[in-house]
Amino acid sequence: MASRLQEVKAALQDDVMRLVKELVPDGKATGNNYTAKSPVRHDRRAGSFVVWIGGNAKGCFKDYADDDVKGDIFGLICLCKGLDKKEALAWAEDWLGWKTMSKADKAKFMRDVKKREARQKEEDLAFQRRMVDRARRTWSTTVPILGTVGEEYFRFRGVPLDQITNCNEFCRFIPQCEYWYEADYVYEDGKRRKVKPGRKFPAIVSAMRDIDGQLQSLHYTFLALDGRGKAPVEDPSKAKLMYPRTTGAAIWLTRGKGNMGAKTMAKKGLVCPVIVGEGIEDGLSAALAVPEARVLAAGSLPNLLHLPLHKCFGSVLLLKDNDWNKPQAQDLFNRAMDRIKRHGLPVAAVSSSSGKDFNDLLRGE
Repeated sequence: MASRLQEVKAALQDDVMRLVKELVPDGKATGNNYTAKSPVRHDRRAGSFVVWIGGNAKGCFKDYADDDVKGDIFGLICLCKGLDKKEALAWAEDWLGWKTMSKADKAKFMRDVKKREARQKEEDLAFQRRMVDRARRTWSTTVPILGTVGEEYFRFRGVPLDQITNCNEFCRFIPQCEYWYEADYVYEDGKRRKVKPGRKFPAIVSAMRDIDGQLQSLHYTFLALDGRGKAPVEDPSKAKLMYPRTTGAAIWLTRGKGNMGAKTMAKKGLVCPVIVGEGIEDGLSAALAVPEARVLAAGSLPNLLHLPLHKCFGSVLLLKDNDWNKPQAQDLFNRAMDRIKRHGLPVAAVSSSSGKDFNDLLRGE
């Protein structure tokens, strides 16, 4: 049974885009994500229901409006078709056309699937390398943030960059940056083609670097034209985007006491206290209050699980947002804490006494 499940799963993942469009029509593909309205509850707009169409989680889904609604590619069939797992397996075999295939045809089908799977893994690795190169090229085209609406944004958020002690040059600026989350794409012959670009906004672009200090990804904060807030996009939580893969990278905001880079400090055999927040504004708020600490921003709660733990870290204080009250968010945060403990570092967590985070507290919200 296990091998049968694995074969069917591999075959479904091989044709995941066709499957997803049939099960959850009228969605939108962005990168490895396909967002759509929930197939089982009334949704006013797409956004919270996500199916992964690329990477290792291909075919998995999650409804961010309901922590209990998530699963793998078979779970997606069960959800959309109202089937149990046994029925979903039979439905999948029928959808793949296996019920009318001879043994020889099915064997050839699976050989072809495995060849494509191996080729896809190679292509995914090559694609990731190209996207990192692209991020580095984009970084080289940015301009200094001083004197721009990007600098005004940080001032508006109560964290003026010129008041941050030993601040890294972590961010730069793009005056007109496409908000690609709004772009429309079509898929033709397995390739994605943009048919309508997104709007353009001013954007703060922050470098997400790995443990060796190499730029791996970029974090974009799309801004209102005057810099006094984020861009007026449909989903305010999506005014910040990261691309490409962020696993193992973070935004290194400040150097802390001694004003040394992480490598230099480690070579000298020195360590320092480290503060890590999810967002840049939260991290900078902590940097104002505790200038002797090295401060990082993870960029997202899930990315806390993959925080680069450098030899110069003496202890870690995690800034916990007050809106992480859902069980899944609590579980992610606890797993991030446990990972740091297993690494042998003292770790603690602290939340602001009011507002969502320490930036809200700083601004009296």
